[in-house]
Amino acid sequence: MASTQELRILCFGASITAGSHTFGLKHHPYATRLKTRLQSARPFQRITVDVDGLPGDFVMRGGEYSSRLDTHFDLTAPKKYDWLIFQGGGNDLLRWDEEPHAIFEEMRKLWQRALEGGAEVMALTVTDTEDQRARTRERYSQLNRLIMSHRQENFYVADVFSRILYADMPVGLRKNIWDDGLHFKPAGYDMLGDAVADRLLEILDASSPQQKL
Repeated sequence: MASTQELRILCFGASITAGSHTFGLKHHPYATRLKTRLQSARPFQRITVDVDGLPGDFVMRGGEYSSRLDTHFDLTAPKKYDWLIFQGGGNDLLRWDEEPHAIFEEMRKLWQRALEGGAEVMALTVTDTEDQRARTRERYSQLNRLIMSHRQENFYVADVFSRILYADMPVGLRKNIWDDGLHFKPAGYDMLGDAVADRLLEILDASSPQQKL
């Protein structure tokens, strides 16, 4: 775990991580809400939350996930981050020839790189979408099940998909949360930040000395 004085976090992913909304012209990363929540709950720590979200990026072929991650987890350099909060695969699922299990295997390699770099990893499930077609639902479910079933030391999962469900949300609330059926409005990104913060605080609290007494 991180030192008691400092907590350094990297939120890494694509457009959802970047907080894209209003046709990509504006950004409101969930990391903003995450940091506020963490700093409020842990005032004894200096919290740093950086964001590397590249809209439209892919985990698979043609994507820059791997090269981007390398810039943050150079095994020859001092450790920069205590935690990697990782989301990926959403754009890959939109390419019908990319299979969920193959996307998962590629993400698993990226998680391993961060783990070897000394960070703990929390993977986020792929967030929901307005596309309710059966094939789309099954592809999302397959990838998210693979993410949630993965077990490894210093690896954790936050099931953010289940926290912000498009079809189950009342229409009035949905208009305030969802931007274009795939991305969120600022209120939606804050909701995502709360979901991430809830899970991370659960992990951090469980590992603190007070909780072990």
